[in-house]
Amino acid sequence: MKTFNLINPDRSDIRYSVMTFPDSQPHIKIDTASANILDKTEPLRILTRVSNANDLLLALFIKNTLDYWEFEKVELHISYLLAARMDRVMLDGEPFSLRVMAGIINQANFRKVKIFDPHSEVSTALIDRSYAITNHEYVSDVLTDYFAKNKGGDYALVSPDGGALKKIHKLAHYLNVENVVECMKERDVRTGALTSFKTTTENLSGQICFIIDDICDGGGTFAGTAKMLKEKGASKVILVVSHGIFSKGTKIESVDEIYSTDSFKPLEGLNCFGIEKYLY
Repeated sequence: MKTFNLINPDRSDIRYSVMTFPDSQPHIKIDTASANILDKTEPLRILTRVSNANDLLLALFIKNTLDYWEFEKVELHISYLLAARMDRVMLDGEPFSLRVMAGIINQANFRKVKIFDPHSEVSTALIDRSYAITNHEYVSDVLTDYFAKNKGGDYALVSPDGGALKKIHKLAHYLNVENVVECMKERDVRTGALTSFKTTTENLSGQICFIIDDICDGGGTFAGTAKMLKEKGASKVILVVSHGIFSKGTKIESVDEIYSTDSFKPLEGLNCFGIEKYLY
């Protein structure tokens, strides 16, 4: 399958240039010659982050041009989906943001939409012909990398809250890992304040704990969870997230090491895995 690559232009099968008009509108110029040599009856995917509204606009502009050129099977492969966390109305007066995003994507009529580790199943329920790409291969690569660099030992996969719990048992089955630690917290939806970090596991003495989750934004969930895990004896706490936003930086209290992909943005200064491998 050929790729229109908005994450890494050097790897794109169709050449293009991007600019922004003075009014902040994104614009793209697609090279006609590189597009014309492709078989328009074969599948072609647009590979992109959707980290902001302009990312989505560019993907839709490309789809519009490819439709005009009569490409028959255009797919959208998304490394990060904007608004995926707003998968319901949280408080009165707030929008159902994910439904709005899904409606926009659906109007473009992509042949298929693939999303890397979406926040919940609501994304694939709302977006037509969409499929989730799990984090399983990515986490497997992280564990391989970590234990290649560090002495082995007993370890556990940690779910930081109920949302992550829905996925972690499937991940543990894929990795053939039996030791899963289920954690809980309380969040005030009006203020965002986090309290009451706890787990049913009583003793983690000497264990390496890998917290697995989809998104790290400010990191408060992981700081509170890591502190609680170390109070129960964990020797190290490693955070593994699919999407690193890191709005408050990549230093998180009580977390010894962080792994992420560059699905949301390019990252430096931590263990960052290229997202393209997991979208191909």
